[in-house]
Amino acid sequence: MNTCPVELLALIVERVPTDKGLRSLRAVDKTFCALATPLAFRRAYVTNSLPSAQGLRALMECHALAKTVETIVFRWSDMHGDMEDAPTKRATYIALVAVFAQLHRFPALVHVELNMFPGVPDPLVVGDTGHLERYPSESSFVESTLLKALLRGTNIPRLRSLTLANLMAFPFAHYESREFSDLLSSVEHLDISFHGEHSVRGPRGREMWTSLWHEVVPIHFLGPTQARLTSLTLMSDQPVGRVPRLDFSGLFFPVLQHLELGGITFDHHRRIEDFIVRHGKTLATLILDSCPMHMPDNSDDPLRSWRDVCDRFAESLEVLVDVQFHVREGWGLDNRKRIGEVRLFYCAGDTGYGGERGAGTRAHEPADRPAIDRLLEKVKERRVKKATRAQPALQLDTIPVPVVLDIPNRMSEGFVIPIHWV
Repeated sequence: MNTCPVELLALIVERVPTDKGLRSLRAVDKTFCALATPLAFRRAYVTNSLPSAQGLRALMECHALAKTVETIVFRWSDMHGDMEDAPTKRATYIALVAVFAQLHRFPALVHVELNMFPGVPDPLVVGDTGHLERYPSESSFVESTLLKALLRGTNIPRLRSLTLANLMAFPFAHYESREFSDLLSSVEHLDISFHGEHSVRGPRGREMWTSLWHEVVPIHFLGPTQARLTSLTLMSDQPVGRVPRLDFSGLFFPVLQHLELGGITFDHHRRIEDFIVRHGKTLATLILDSCPMHMPDNSDDPLRSWRDVCDRFAESLEVLVDVQFHVREGWGLDNRKRIGEVRLFYCAGDTGYGGERGAGTRAHEPADRPAIDRLLEKVKERRVKKATRAQPALQLDTIPVPVVLDIPNRMSEGFVIPIHWV
């Protein structure tokens, strides 16, 4: 092995499929250590446990390794919850805050991902003034603590991607802060999801849920990102868009290429539909995940049909090369499995928490199928044409012969987490 060229050793290192394997490779010799180190710590994972939090803090304090970290992922875990006493949990919070308040010490950091508690939360305790009086659960406290810590160190010059998953539906004051706006202003990829169960079960919950979608999401989450955002994923675990109303009429993302919406209700007012069409000259990918079309309870027919929407998309989304329509089994936190069919459905009510998505509306769907197929076919033709243009013809004598290495393609041995809705 010592006689192998460095270029060949580097190629071997690049083919190692897991971070664990790369870290093991560092122990072989100095050459492998130098080649594997920049790759072995590109992704750093942390949970709400003391050993994990202390490990990330130690990584931050080692400059040689910290400078190689490109992604930090927090994933909620309740594995140690019953075994940790109050002092241990406090030490965990201190270690987590110490890291997330100093993310600038990871100079190559481009992506931060916070995956909060994915299960059914305890109800919030809210006083007469509307302020949160106490945190009823550890998950609520961890979410608030991490977000506030993240905003203390917003000097993250290379941050381009932010994922905030399973957020509770509470309008925290820090969402309106300048620090939160500054953090989002540099983001090019934004992925956010909210759990309505937090508001459904808590006092003044419906009011907070409405405020979140009326003001907090469009103004404080999306507003600061307009100049640079190229990819947006927005998810709700129960239907929003009509009640509570979601209005994106004041938003425009001039370089938006990827849009994924989940649980967002369309209706005859066309607010969401107009928002999508407004980005017709840049939008290349559109994914609608369990997004119903509203149908009034006292009507036998919808006021706006999916066939009209699909025909409009086919005409107006000029560069679309990927369109996907998905449906999940039910509304809520415990119905996350996608049904294996391409389907756009209707929703006969404004709220459907815990119920079947599209129940009782299938009779209206066959009339939409031709329009859906036309849209899918047009997008497919455009995708094939684009791929053909992107591949120049090669002469047979100029095609390089690939070097085949006998390295098994093992599955990743990465961190195993509870599955969250998104």
